[in-house]
Amino acid sequence: MAVTLAFYKGRAKTRWHRFQDASVRLATRSRYSHVELIAGTALHGVTTQCLSASGRDGGVRVKRILLKPESWDLVELRIDPVNPAQFIHDRIGAQYDYKGILLSQVLALGRHYESRWFCSEICAAALDLPNPQRVSPQFLFDVVTWGHQGIENAG
Repeated sequence: MAVTLAFYKGRAKTRWHRFQDASVRLATRSRYSHVELIAGTALHGVTTQCLSASGRDGGVRVKRILLKPESWDLVELRIDPVNPAQFIHDRIGAQYDYKGILLSQVLALGRHYESRWFCSEICAAALDLPNPQRVSPQFLFDVVTWGHQGIENAG
């Protein structure tokens, strides 16, 4: 089974969202401020059904997003036998974990709420990584691309 992770490196349209993105990037020492999981192969320039947790959208959700190459780096994974998309689908409607980001990413205490999620945490949990609350978008990118020079879809 193929899944794609889409890592957001773009510039948001509003000042408030640009501030949020910059804050995440600064706190996590990251190039990325957000990550989405896509069931199957994804392509740049195509509007695609994405799964993640988003503070902007109120929590865990499915959203169609145009994956512009200047805004998204795509990494395709071969996963077997887990179904990471189903893991996220089963949690749609769960609240966004603002306190978890503060306690696990900014303050590095590893604390979070079991029933709330932030983007990289839910994607890492869906991929069955240990301690997903400690995973930032950059760390997730580093984990899934480790040992691969010249990742095909990563820009």
